[in-house]
Amino acid sequence: MLAWERLAEHASGQSAFGQKAELSGINLFVRLNVSRVMAGEGILQDAPAVMAALPTVSYSALWITPKTVIIKGIAHETGLKLVVKMTGGQSAGVSNGWSKAVIVSPGMEDDWGDADMTYLYFKTIGVKPSVGEKIFLEMYWLDPASGVVGPSVQTSKVVESEEDAEAEGYVKREKITMADIKPESHVSDCDVDFSTNAPVISFDTVCLGHSNVASSEVYLEDALSEDCVGTSMALGRGMGSGNAALAAQSYIIWLRNYSWGDSTITFAHRGGYYVQPTEVFGPGILY
Repeated sequence: MLAWERLAEHASGQSAFGQKAELSGINLFVRLNVSRVMAGEGILQDAPAVMAALPTVSYSALWITPKTVIIKGIAHETGLKLVVKMTGGQSAGVSNGWSKAVIVSPGMEDDWGDADMTYLYFKTIGVKPSVGEKIFLEMYWLDPASGVVGPSVQTSKVVESEEDAEAEGYVKREKITMADIKPESHVSDCDVDFSTNAPVISFDTVCLGHSNVASSEVYLEDALSEDCVGTSMALGRGMGSGNAALAAQSYIIWLRNYSWGDSTITFAHRGGYYVQPTEVFGPGILY
């Protein structure tokens, strides 16, 4: 308790009047641990030795369309997690809507400089943004080890159509997440990532199986691009209970556009003891 009080003497908070406000030891304990728990860490009982200042989030572009929410060109910070807060669609005439923002990412690492918020946004807000609406966004770095957060960056963006975004220079990276699939799909998690200009594909999908068939179907909202149609293979790992829980498996994956308009990804079991559910993961070559 004494250590928390001593640390609080060197910390300060922001008051409602825009001036620095003193913090008590218990205030600081709660603030830091709320951030740690939000990032998936446990309660920090001993006060951290230091509270180093964190950098401001630096990024190059924010793209929001009805199908894509992505922050590009983030300057990576090793060991830190990005916290993102966003609003649902507001009128384009609203000039200050950050008070309506909710946390859509309690702490994520950027993916080679990009933060794809598409699935997290749809999952949290519940509806896709519409063209012409304004989205307010706030983000900051979080140190999960100490619970310290960095300066907050606030911005806003009017939702564009896919065509307008591409005309302004946005290059969409082919990727399929839970936001891109229909509810009747036989998966509880789906992340299929296509490499740009290379026949490499990465899987991280939890297959639930269906009926009496050792496979799982993913039904897509939109057709696959021609570069993403083909066949691949990946490993699987059982996630059930009992002796077969970690059963190693292999899967063949078919990515198809059908003539009648449906597009699917089929995860078909091919080797190992089949259990449900199974995590299909890792890289593969798209033939």
